Amino acid sequence: MNNKDHCRAIKLLGQKPHRELHAFMDAYSKEFGWGHRLLRHNAQMMDFAKEIYGEDGEREVAFHIACDMGIVTKDDFF
Repeated sequence: MNNKDHCRAIKLLGQKPHRELHAFMDAYSKEFGWGHRLLRHNAQMMDFAKEIYGEDGEREVAFHIACDMGIVTKDDFF
């Protein structure tokens, strides 16, 4: 799922997406492919986002991870 799709998916939660958050989480995707998820796709990233964006940020990171894991797919929102 690309960042545009992540941002569309976040709207399912009824909140405004933070594009820069998704770009930061996926910054290593071109370099590491699927392995980029080993970086910045974890509880530490959720805590970081919560410090910056509050509960919405924490939820947004968790949802981003769920999308990347295939728990939430494009079929769920397109």
